[in-house]
Amino acid sequence: MPTLPVDVADPAVSPPPTTLAPPARPTARPVPRPAGTGVGAEAETGTGRPNRQARVRRSTRWPQRWTHRPAARFAVLLVLALAVRAPSFRRPFWSPDEGYLATEAVALRHGGRMYADVVDRKPPLVPWLYEACFAVSGPGSLWLVRACAVVALAVTALFVARLAAAECGAWAAWPAGVLTVAASTALPAPDAMAATFEIFMLPATAAAMYYGSRRRFLAAGAVLAVATLTKQVGLAPLLPLAVQVLTSPRRRRLRSGAALAAGLLVPVTGCALLLGTRPFVFWVFLSSGSYADSPAALGAMCGHVAGNLLRLAVLFGAFVPFLPRFLARRPFSGFDRVLWLWLLASAAGVTAGFHFYGHYFLQLVPPLVLLALRAVRANRFRPELGSGSPPEVEPGTASRPGTATRFRTTALSGSRGVAVAVAAALAVCGVFTAGAWRASPPQMGRSLAVAAAVDAHSTPGQRVLLWGMHPEEYWLAGRPASSRYLTAGLLTNFSGGADVHRVGARYAVPGAWTAFRRELAAAPPCLVVDESAGTPYRVAGYPPLARLLARSYLPVAVVDSARIYRRTGGC
Repeated sequence: MPTLPVDVADPAVSPPPTTLAPPARPTARPVPRPAGTGVGAEAETGTGRPNRQARVRRSTRWPQRWTHRPAARFAVLLVLALAVRAPSFRRPFWSPDEGYLATEAVALRHGGRMYADVVDRKPPLVPWLYEACFAVSGPGSLWLVRACAVVALAVTALFVARLAAAECGAWAAWPAGVLTVAASTALPAPDAMAATFEIFMLPATAAAMYYGSRRRFLAAGAVLAVATLTKQVGLAPLLPLAVQVLTSPRRRRLRSGAALAAGLLVPVTGCALLLGTRPFVFWVFLSSGSYADSPAALGAMCGHVAGNLLRLAVLFGAFVPFLPRFLARRPFSGFDRVLWLWLLASAAGVTAGFHFYGHYFLQLVPPLVLLALRAVRANRFRPELGSGSPPEVEPGTASRPGTATRFRTTALSGSRGVAVAVAAALAVCGVFTAGAWRASPPQMGRSLAVAAAVDAHSTPGQRVLLWGMHPEEYWLAGRPASSRYLTAGLLTNFSGGADVHRVGARYAVPGAWTAFRRELAAAPPCLVVDESAGTPYRVAGYPPLARLLARSYLPVAVVDSARIYRRTGGC
């Protein structure tokens, strides 16, 4: 009988599965290594030396190990921040704001209460920082506060660097950090070197934007609260953060908004409850009405704006060639819109009150740095002709299906171009720092002379009233203030360069004169220093103070137009 062929595919006659041998695993074909790379590159090139590609890879391996570490990056930025702020340690003070904060801190250390025994139109975090520094180093010097300002600048630069790396690429981290430190000097020396509200506000604002870009809105809200409790305009990043929340996926929008609101409101509410809700809300949010409604004269305003913007323009001037391609892109990417909103909100903070003091412009630095690097990013890589990739795609990003992405680095904006722009900014920073090293705060000699006269005509512990705009003289003389109002500005609405037609008792902080008269009656000062000569707030225009001087005080000294009166009958 003939044998029929067996169809192995027939399950009826196929051998049981257990008798089948497992399929052989395909062996991986070795990928040929290009000649002249890897181990034995010397032999493969036939020259006895590694080729250029191998040498570059080996030479950059060690720096990449430490330059990408956050701790190493922070250490370098800290050293750079110390270098550019070194002039701040040369002077006893740089601005009346430092003197005001130092006098507040001394009063707080001796049991004073914020917004009761000492008052200010600012939130409480910076006075508390001064108080903590004085508890460690003593009230005689601001060196520890200045050191904290150096750390604050380095932390700001670190967060800006991390944000730049996340949104522009790893290449942008170092330029962003270095530019942030360098741009902080692009202000008049007293504004750039003073350890006041803006320098301590910047780390929290930069951190808020970084956490917002990472969609960590609870953390963003918390650090935004820290910025707001440092200075009111620290709330500026709320606008771009709110836009990020509203443009997030619908299923996460409510949760993100609630997290941002909780992070912001809980610390601010807690601070208000700690200090008293009514005085906190009044002094932080409601006491600046007359001040904000008294803009500077038009000439002074234009001078302040032009001078400060010109300094920033000079420092960022090397980035101007990158702008045309960046500004020509339409529409802007999502993060570009966030940065423009951040810059717009910060500019609104600078504009508030129309005083345009130099230190106000410091809050523009982080968004300007990031926008400059986004402009570099728009120029940094361009697709070759016919590659089929959109111009904004960078190496490492997904390309369109079926297209080969080939990029060429432009001559304008390769690594060398970025390095040249950053080096130019550092050179300008060096010029500004050298100028600050030789500079001194305005009227420093006069304030020191008045403080020395106060010290000579009083003893420690005797209270003094300074009728002027130089609260640093309390701190320099080591004498407590007899009033919670440390400057005549709170009682007259006077501010340097402001509208002199809105200076007077009726423009004072509401209720200030009632409290001031009560303080003078309860504890008359031992000395009164009248520094109002040639100003719109001369003593003769304020009868309660003029009558007090005529009735109970005699002049004992004159120091550079400042008249010093001592109370008759002893102190």
